[in-house]
Amino acid sequence: MPVPILALALTAFALGTAELVPNGLLPLISGDLGVPVSTAGWVTTSFAFGAMIGGPLVAAATMRLPRKPLVIGLTGVFLLANAVTALAGSLVVVSLSRAVAGAMLGGFLGTAVTIATGLVAPDRRASAIAVVFTGFTVSNVIGVPIGNVVGRAAGWSAAFWVVSALAAIGAAAMWLLLPKQANDGEAASDDRGFGVLRNGALWAAFLAIALGYGGLFVVYTYIAPYLTGVTGVSAGSVTWLLLLFGVGLIAGNALGGRFADRSVIRTVTVILSALVVSLLALWALGSLLPAVLVLLVLLGGTGFGMVPPLQSYVLHLAGAASVLVSALAAASFNAGVALGSAVGGRVLDRTSDYPALAVVGATMTLLGLLVFLLTHRRHRVRRAAPVAGGAARTAGSQKAGVPSEV
Repeated sequence: MPVPILALALTAFALGTAELVPNGLLPLISGDLGVPVSTAGWVTTSFAFGAMIGGPLVAAATMRLPRKPLVIGLTGVFLLANAVTALAGSLVVVSLSRAVAGAMLGGFLGTAVTIATGLVAPDRRASAIAVVFTGFTVSNVIGVPIGNVVGRAAGWSAAFWVVSALAAIGAAAMWLLLPKQANDGEAASDDRGFGVLRNGALWAAFLAIALGYGGLFVVYTYIAPYLTGVTGVSAGSVTWLLLLFGVGLIAGNALGGRFADRSVIRTVTVILSALVVSLLALWALGSLLPAVLVLLVLLGGTGFGMVPPLQSYVLHLAGAASVLVSALAAASFNAGVALGSAVGGRVLDRTSDYPALAVVGATMTLLGLLVFLLTHRRHRVRRAAPVAGGAARTAGSQKAGVPSEV
């Protein structure tokens, strides 16, 4: 991978750390702001809504801007929003600043994906996307625990100052390493991004993303009580067990990008199918610790392994390296998180049966797989366009930065 893509990954690491670092600090935040822990949860929820809704809006408003200053500018606004969060004394201000930070994350990921795909050969597009998202996924394994340690030692605000410092380092790296005109040739043609949204296949693909990814979060949102209540581990062991999930998500993200460079359709089909099987296995074997240790790795690998190929697929459907389409894809993943969490909560309200979460999650992911396969079948590209295993490649799609093979 070209070094500039590593600068994008470093910034994604900072932004990804900001999303989930409050989860382990909610008791401290609630005590400092004088609100119940359940209400303090808006610190996380507002960020997700900002990424889901604000991200595409930011992408739409900035489509024509040069991309290097754009990603640096988005990171700068993100840094300021985190500083406001650290200094704020009320939940309202914290929630608003977190929503702004989330919107910057959504806009950044959409732009970073298009820059990264323009820096590599056509047969390395998905791997480039995977490298960008590796920064985001590694933040869950390294950045969030470090932020929680700092927050508990020096106050929750300190965690956000750490995130701001990481964002500043990422912005400096992008300023030094990104080409002056980073895929700007596509920015001028990206006006058609609004027109491409009339493509029904795109919206079906976004639905497939939300359902497929959401199935994982039906379970993962409630993984701590699942492990203590069903598997029977101690609460103190949960953090260490989740490191296995982190190992899986890093490996899955990398392998998903590598195999998607060969065939997006086959990779998505295998990964979603494996996620369905893993969730059903968790339902059947969730009380057996050795099985759960393996399944945590598989759940992380299959859940996050779908990100590069699905991002790559929507760019292929769009026919261009569209910032707006990439941002909408990122929003779809966030929608999956929200949908899975909500569905899982509804299941627990009705049954209080944690193993049932795995069955419901497997069903949701299976629906996502079916939507994906039907979408590809009904809207497959013309014979002249790239196909898995085929030698034909259109010069237009290579120039636009879409996957060279589907």
